[in-house]
Amino acid sequence: MRIKIVLLLVVILFFQNPVFAKAATIGEKVVGKTIKAVVRIVVATTSIENTKKKLVKKLELMDDEKFRLLYDKSYKLLKDLHPDIKATYKITLRMTREQMIKNIESADKKQIYKIISSISDETLAGLFKEYLGEMRHIDSENRE
Repeated sequence: MRIKIVLLLVVILFFQNPVFAKAATIGEKVVGKTIKAVVRIVVATTSIENTKKKLVKKLELMDDEKFRLLYDKSYKLLKDLHPDIKATYKITLRMTREQMIKNIESADKKQIYKIISSISDETLAGLFKEYLGEMRHIDSENRE
């Protein structure tokens, strides 16, 4: 619950009020670091092996079109990773399902933390802002 409140305050302070337009970089950093902290907590408290097995099974059962849509969405986040990480995991615009499965199976918590740290705050803030826009759109549709 506290995480939701923090995220809501960040959005209100840094993305909604034009007075803070010049402080967007600070807002992006706050949002990015908050999201990274939450993800690190999830990784720390999750059975990575069970999660990896579930993800691999889901990918294996997924049809090609659905995989491509999922990966294209994921690539928005992956494209800005550090070049060393992109090279290690062979992350390209057209990564195959087989490569993604290999990547998932080979990752351990230490590597996952490294990947999380490599994601730019600006990218996370942009994706979060996009998500909020989608939620507002869904909310406005539900009101009609």
